[in-house]
Amino acid sequence: MGIELTLAWVTNVASPYRLPVWEHLASGADLTVHLLESSARLLKDPGNRGPEWAVDGGQGYAIREVPTWRVTRGETQLYVARRRILPRARRVDAALLGGWESPAYWQALAEARHQGARTVGFYESTLSTNRFSGGPVARARERYFRLLDAVVVPGPAAEEAVLAMGVPERRVFTGFNAVDVRGIHAATTRLRQGAGTQPGHRFLYVGQLIDRKNVASLVRAFAAVAQPADNLEIVGTGAGRPELERLAVGLGVRDRVAFTGLVPYPQLPAVLSRNDTLVLPSTEEVWGLVVNEALAAGLHAVVSTVCGVAPSVAGMRGVHLTGASPAGLGAAMAHSRSAWRGPVLQPEILACTPERFAGVFRDALTAGR
Repeated sequence: MGIELTLAWVTNVASPYRLPVWEHLASGADLTVHLLESSARLLKDPGNRGPEWAVDGGQGYAIREVPTWRVTRGETQLYVARRRILPRARRVDAALLGGWESPAYWQALAEARHQGARTVGFYESTLSTNRFSGGPVARARERYFRLLDAVVVPGPAAEEAVLAMGVPERRVFTGFNAVDVRGIHAATTRLRQGAGTQPGHRFLYVGQLIDRKNVASLVRAFAAVAQPADNLEIVGTGAGRPELERLAVGLGVRDRVAFTGLVPYPQLPAVLSRNDTLVLPSTEEVWGLVVNEALAAGLHAVVSTVCGVAPSVAGMRGVHLTGASPAGLGAAMAHSRSAWRGPVLQPEILACTPERFAGVFRDALTAGR
């Protein structure tokens, strides 16, 4: 792909884990990322996002904030553009649309099609996380994705959902959702050098403290299987924290459950380096990129089978798939502890790089050219 190709990527926010993908994609194209969320609003967000989510420029590509109105419904933000998303003066050859549920994405699709640009969607949800399996919303979603020239999905769980919409298989490009696995691996390896060993096994949760994350079941599982020197670190914020603290007290493990709070993304390697097994107990999870990060750091990962990441990491060393009940989680945690022989030195996930994922997007954006 030559530098003359002009690409637009429309998405809600500049996720830190997506920046390396954009950098690799921009190495062979003129890329502009159009953000529907403003940095000013993002910095006021009380959720699990630090200032690193508010970016004003990238390496090798441009970032532009689209003026929008925002409507919040639970965890979902819907955006309506206040003006054009793709400037008339800058024709694009292909547009990557990172969502479908907001009116702004339908507008961007219409603008791109009017310019004659190739349109590519990015869809991460799975059949188990689709909130609408029928009715007008499901029909609108199906129509949107059938209108696209191609759809990129991060793994087989999302691929199954897109094919179920009636999108032809030839239009679906399947990759592996990526973070900077090599950077995380190098950072955690360096942090462990000279660090002494600690008694017991160290379990870790990273994410929001909300109902669908099922952290209460994790605390119950820990209380049931923990040995005297074991510990559980819970990283993140959310409305559920007071109840979780009370639960830990009631189960008699409060002294071994640490609530760390929000940790900025650049400090995540330090958290990973001091723990042994990540647990992602969600009852609903589109993917679960923290699993990528934990495996890159050499940790084991206990993962609920409903998580979108589960089929993509099944079979990797240190991965223990389980149901989301306290009994299932506890059994998997105990299995991980008994199998632990130290960090996995060369985890398989190191092959699943942002560069490789960018190649999948590149193929989808340029197919037929």
